[in-house]
Amino acid sequence: SVTGVQTCALPICGLAAHTHCLSQAAGEWKSDISHRLNVARCELEWQVKLEREIGLNVVQWSALTRILRELVSNTISHAQARRVQVSLSLQEDTLRLTVCDDGVGTAPETWSHGLGLGGVRKRVKQLGGSVRWSVREPHGICCEVEIPNFGAACPEDQASASGQASH
Repeated sequence: SVTGVQTCALPICGLAAHTHCLSQAAGEWKSDISHRLNVARCELEWQVKLEREIGLNVVQWSALTRILRELVSNTISHAQARRVQVSLSLQEDTLRLTVCDDGVGTAPETWSHGLGLGGVRKRVKQLGGSVRWSVREPHGICCEVEIPNFGAACPEDQASASGQASH
């Protein structure tokens, strides 16, 4: 397409103007993150494992993009990491996103909860998922996002009256 945004021919939720296939979105995220980590002299290890292809609606695409950007920004700003590992998988309709680094992270319970982490929590919750941070031995921090029913769920449909038929 002219704009560089490829659309996905898969059925999706809602009336999204642009739809991304999950694999296409993952490619865009990888490109963006690779560039940002390169500038920070940090190595990226990227792994994607999709059981099947799905279309992302605007809410899902936007939330995942912002979650990933924030987690990578935190790593660049605070961790002094040399390597970041990003893993994205979709298996049995559960989306798992893990971002780990080998930086100087401290125990998550000691962090000041600024807008960045709050934004990550809010967006994960908006998608119906959970997020947890953990210390990685010998160095670093891991953030694990898990969103059940991801391939089947439509956040904006769940927010509307549950008695209505799905489109």
